[in-house]
Amino acid sequence: MWRLARVTGVSMLPTYRPQDTVLLRPVGPAGPSRGDVAVLRRGAMRLVKRVVGLGGDRVEMEAGRLFVNGVPVDGRTRVPGPATWVWDVPADRCFVVGDNAAASEDSRTWDEPFVPTQDVDAVVLARLPGLRRRTTRVTRRRRPAAARRAGRS
Repeated sequence: MWRLARVTGVSMLPTYRPQDTVLLRPVGPAGPSRGDVAVLRRGAMRLVKRVVGLGGDRVEMEAGRLFVNGVPVDGRTRVPGPATWVWDVPADRCFVVGDNAAASEDSRTWDEPFVPTQDVDAVVLARLPGLRRRTTRVTRRRRPAAARRAGRS
């Protein structure tokens, strides 16, 4: 069954903004695919993150950039950096990141970086335009001065 969800936080900028409404589909028995933006459970929280690594993948972070099985996630060529982190994703797990690396707490920073695939509830199909929560200011309308004077008689 398809559902709607509202994005909170800035970890998926610029792809999804806070208050965006997204259309979700349940994850099938095969689980998420690499590149999916997924809604997952992490403790009591529900998070929206991008799946970059699946069971059997090697995820590396060098000079702040991610590589999966030696291929850069952002498509740019590799530039060696002073430090490299390496994660080998276990079977039935995935490695997830926010698109806004500077503001996202995700597999790169968690003590337990791997998310069980059964904790991935849904995949984002689309952002629904026009369904952002609008903040409006409610003010009392004042009657024109002539109408206020006429009402005093």
